[in-house]
Amino acid sequence: MLVALLSALGAFALLALASDRHRDRWQGADPRWRRLAGWALVIVTFAAGFAAWGPVYGAIGATGLLMFSAGVSFLALNLTRR
Repeated sequence: MLVALLSALGAFALLALASDRHRDRWQGADPRWRRLAGWALVIVTFAAGFAAWGPVYGAIGATGLLMFSAGVSFLALNLTRR
């Protein structure tokens, strides 16, 4: 469950940092690579969710973690905007 949570948080952090609004906050990787890594972490989140909770509750848990992570990323990046 911890792997699913961390990968979901990382996925939406990378996807948000690849967006036009927050692209300037991190000068590390190219935004295309951030977006690709973010989607790869979404897949990891679902795989870890299925491994942790099984075939039925895994989809529900992974979707819930992704929704929670989207909210955390939204608040963290928009409330700290310069």
